[in-house]
Amino acid sequence: MQKKRSLKVHKVKEGGLAAMHNVLPGDRLVTINGHAIRDIIDYRFYSADNVLDCTFFREEKERWVHFKKAFDQTLGLEFEPFRFQKCTNHCIFCFCDQNPKSVRSPLKFKDEDYRLSFLYGNYVTLTQVGKEDLERIVKQRLSPLYLSIHATDLSVRKRLLGVHRDDHLLEKMEYLTRHAIELHGQIVLCRGINDGVVLENSMAVLSSFYPGLRSVAVVPVGLTKHRQGLPALKGYDSMTAREVVEQIRVFQKRFQKKWGEPFVYLSDEFYLLAGQPLPQTEHYGNFWQVENGVGLTRTFLDDFEKTVKSLPKKLERPKQLTWVTGVLAGPILLQTVLPRLGRIRNLHVDVQIIPNHFFGESITVSGLLTGGDIIDAFRRNPSDALLCLPSNCLNEDGIFLDDLSPLDLEKELNREVIVVQDMKELWKMLM
Repeated sequence: MQKKRSLKVHKVKEGGLAAMHNVLPGDRLVTINGHAIRDIIDYRFYSADNVLDCTFFREEKERWVHFKKAFDQTLGLEFEPFRFQKCTNHCIFCFCDQNPKSVRSPLKFKDEDYRLSFLYGNYVTLTQVGKEDLERIVKQRLSPLYLSIHATDLSVRKRLLGVHRDDHLLEKMEYLTRHAIELHGQIVLCRGINDGVVLENSMAVLSSFYPGLRSVAVVPVGLTKHRQGLPALKGYDSMTAREVVEQIRVFQKRFQKKWGEPFVYLSDEFYLLAGQPLPQTEHYGNFWQVENGVGLTRTFLDDFEKTVKSLPKKLERPKQLTWVTGVLAGPILLQTVLPRLGRIRNLHVDVQIIPNHFFGESITVSGLLTGGDIIDAFRRNPSDALLCLPSNCLNEDGIFLDDLSPLDLEKELNREVIVVQDMKELWKMLM
């Protein structure tokens, strides 16, 4: 029992409180002040007190340790990662089901864990969250949470999630917002299923949760070429994307007038697909869901405008730069960034738009570019120019979705490759 509801110590900081009390790697922390410790969130919550009575297990023997510490002092412990809750839904648009068979195992794992939503902003449906979980979220103030809503109509939501029961989402949202847990929602829009009238009804229902539900992001479904055996779905094109932009704009104006903010936000993809101008910075407020592609392009353009004012008219030495991007963002770089950088003498900049063959050419965002596709593109276009990659196409370990790294690109293409977070960082590298 103690192994299931406990945390296994991975490292003990030398000279820390735990080390002073002979806590060792491999020990299991079972309780703090009588509270069971199931994961790192429990540990952080219950270890905030100044006096801690802790129970550890070592080789199946119980050991009690008494700590006294300052309010901002830690025990000096690192724990093994906790196991994530696996998703039991069968969403008809799930991207994990659309991966090539060759991708690494972690990309095939579907998590459905409210703890990851709190810690990292992952989106969860709450289908597996029960009363005990809801009470824990409220007690430990696990806020904000990011919810995959998709539709408020029960029959449509069940179809989208591939479930056969009522998961009582709206009741859970009511409980959480009533107890001041901040929520942010996501609607993955599937053409002909949860758009149109269904989307209109969803907006009417979801707006009743404001301001507890702080924002709703509407993003287009992503469809790869690896959908064998999956339900037939239609993606969005220029005309249908324009219809969505116009529909949502009506709601945004209504909410802006009522609350002073749009409440519902479209991902950049919809504007770019529709050929519509991106909203200005003030439209996005606090950029609640920028990691979901909502306002990401606007932040890039704002960053560029700030940086471009300080750029010199001439570099001391000639430099060549090739900027890599996906199909969707290509026009933005060609129309906005390239002309301005082209005015700088001794700097030659090209934009290389990379089609996505790994997932299929219907996937156009730069965040899903792979090393293999970039290598293939530049093998046909050899150059000595510095290759500039957007940081969003790499994971936290600096690896592409196909397990290649920027170093692999350098070896294959025999040219320098840099990864850039923003324009200011790029300019430092060029100087």
